[in-house]
Amino acid sequence: MEKKFPFPIKPEDAGENFAVGFLSPVAGAGATTLACLTALSLAESKKNVALVDFVGKARVYMGMTVDDCPVSVLDVLGVNQPSKIRSAGVNHPRNLFVIPGAVRPLDVPQITSKLVNKTIQYLKNEFDYTVAILPQVYDSGWAGAIICDMVCCVFKPDRTDVDICGSMLELLIRLGCGDRIKIILNQCKAPGALLEEDVSEIFKPDLLIKYDTTLRSMCNKRYLNTEQYKKPLLDLVEGGIGHDTKG
Repeated sequence: MEKKFPFPIKPEDAGENFAVGFLSPVAGAGATTLACLTALSLAESKKNVALVDFVGKARVYMGMTVDDCPVSVLDVLGVNQPSKIRSAGVNHPRNLFVIPGAVRPLDVPQITSKLVNKTIQYLKNEFDYTVAILPQVYDSGWAGAIICDMVCCVFKPDRTDVDICGSMLELLIRLGCGDRIKIILNQCKAPGALLEEDVSEIFKPDLLIKYDTTLRSMCNKRYLNTEQYKKPLLDLVEGGIGHDTKG
């Protein structure tokens, strides 16, 4: 008899709509930035999009201050059905729904695997597309990865990422995410980085993104311009859906 779990463990169990999760093995690889750019690109294509941040940096990149937007993913704790999920976030001026991360670092331990799984499940039932910035897979990120239709692993060409990528990908495969993993090699040709041709053999990336100082500037200015990144990111996501979603 198949064992029953008290939470969904496959994308199809969590809802029929599409969810893509972004995660990195170590901080600084760019998972949050690329997730925000992906959500904005989908929204600009007139999709019904939600962005949820379990890590905590999207609030800044999306131009949202605590004073203007005091809600956070912790508000999902008080939500008991998908139709109420909008009470935990805000409608962003750039045509998407956002659930920002916890405001205080001391609150981060409350972002448990149960909360991650529940939030993505509820969003998948209410939005055509959900973009999730996941915690590290060894923490509570695994609970989101198992129900995301695509798992984007973002690495940078540094020795720390090279050393940890094998064990991280192995765990995702053991969790049943193997056929849903997409590898993004970000910040290629950054000063001091490992050579792109060397690390490409290790990561075998589905998408390469060059290092760009203007992207860092955009994050600090609280406004991300999707122009340069929209096509490659949409091609990556839409390729994982398996059919043409452009409209």
